[in-house]
Amino acid sequence: QHYYITNNLSKMGLPIRRMFVVSVSLYFIYMGVCTVTPILNSGLHSELSSSFSGHAKVFPGRFGVHLDPELYRFIFGLIEIVAGALIIIGESVWAVYSVWALLTMQAFLCLSLYSQGESTKCIPNLVALNLIGVLAGGSHGQHHKID
Repeated sequence: QHYYITNNLSKMGLPIRRMFVVSVSLYFIYMGVCTVTPILNSGLHSELSSSFSGHAKVFPGRFGVHLDPELYRFIFGLIEIVAGALIIIGESVWAVYSVWALLTMQAFLCLSLYSQGESTKCIPNLVALNLIGVLAGGSHGQHHKID
């Protein structure tokens, strides 16, 4: 069975669909690398590093589970890298899982920033949430599975 997330964007031509998927995936790979290491953008890395102490307090901190913010940041960034890569290279069920994982992560980041009183920092995450939402739902709001 093959799962094609690009078929959700049925009104776009095939090259434009593929470019959209690759560009959204590269965004998440870039953000994941910047979350994990300062090799690409040290300013963004330091900003993301400082924000994860707040994210760790929101979830899972509100449930009584205390997680090291550095470990949390590393796992979060690693998931972004892997999910972005799976969306680019795979037309399998793992690409679909990756889209939903990224969708959940971006929604969490928006809620976390909002609950910390940093609502203006939600804007890039809301843009990313909308882009990944297009991959998840497509123009018709449904996912197509091709056997």
